Amino acid sequence: NRDAMTQPNVYWTLQTPLATIIGLYSNCPEGGVIHPDQATWLESELAASDAQLPVILALHHPIYSADSVHGSNVNLGAILDESVKLSGRVPDLVFAGHVHNYQRFVRQWQGRQVPYIVAGAGGYHNLHKIAATASGQSPTLPWQLPAPSSDTSLLAYCDDKFGFMRVTVANQSIRVDYMAVTPVAVVGQPVTSQLLDSFKVNLQSHTVS
Repeated sequence: NRDAMTQPNVYWTLQTPLATIIGLYSNCPEGGVIHPDQATWLESELAASDAQLPVILALHHPIYSADSVHGSNVNLGAILDESVKLSGRVPDLVFAGHVHNYQRFVRQWQGRQVPYIVAGAGGYHNLHKIAATASGQSPTLPWQLPAPSSDTSLLAYCDDKFGFMRVTVANQSIRVDYMAVTPVAVVGQPVTSQLLDSFKVNLQSHTVS
């Protein structure tokens, strides 16, 4: 159990002129849980979202993760899939944290390419490594996930640097830039960053480039 936040709701919808952003609450317990009332709410929010605007979904626990500490949460994935099935609306982009690194997955879903992003390397001191494959090596990209998630591939990751994302929503696209940060060796020195990964979601063709 945790004390209540000061916000009126721990799951919410933010309507902007360029996108609908839906935030889910999965934080308690540790493994990540979405109760039936929140799942019903998600279905209604997806169904009510403006068809002319993209939908961005954000939640704490990742549906897909190739890390060695937490891994994927297939239960959350099943809840999202059922909400999409009942609402008829597929999100254009799915963001998550919890795992302390960066990972970019792309899922082939109902004729669309949907990015699932893990971006949890924003400052926690202990970064999480990508798990080794059966051969004991790091996954060779693109790495297709095993069943039951074989429609999803890992296309990029960074597990040895901190970082942050820039998300730009335009009329017909969403661009995501992931910036890797090099920690300072001496206090007072400037922090440097570099573009590590960049992709664009075409909102007309529903493809990722």
